[in-house]
Amino acid sequence: MISQLLQPYLSYIALGSAVLSVVCLILAIAAISANRRMRRRLQQWKAIGSATDLEDVFTSTTQAVAALRQKVSETEASLHDVQAELKTKVSTPAMRRYNAFAEVGSDLSYSVALLDDVGDGVVLTSIYGRDDSVTYGKPVQGGDSDYLLTAEEQSVIRAVIQNKTADKVAVKTS
Repeated sequence: MISQLLQPYLSYIALGSAVLSVVCLILAIAAISANRRMRRRLQQWKAIGSATDLEDVFTSTTQAVAALRQKVSETEASLHDVQAELKTKVSTPAMRRYNAFAEVGSDLSYSVALLDDVGDGVVLTSIYGRDDSVTYGKPVQGGDSDYLLTAEEQSVIRAVIQNKTADKVAVKTS
């Protein structure tokens, strides 16, 4: 009686059994793979002969981490010092060529600004004339000089300062 009742569903039962078998096979392969990984890890731990060896490993690891932290701290301090020094070094000079005299037909005169991050440094100007050439150097502090700056000198100072962070130095124009 039961066999007659199940007769129309035998193909579905067989298909379900096959799918269930495939799923069980996949799970068995995954379990075997996990078991192999665990055995490899166990072999690594077995290489440590005793609890004292494990304590030695822990101690040496702790010492290595402490040494690395010390080196990182020293490196950060050194980097901070380098960054502070770098602010006082000339960076990104600006140059402007121009014609200082109408009778000289080319842009042979020039002004160069060499400033650090706070706007301190020097501006060099060379004026080329038909008969002679004159070079001037003017100290610059905070983007300004105690000496009278020409429009060309002011423009190269402004160009250097604008290449840096705008809020570090304010250019004084008078």
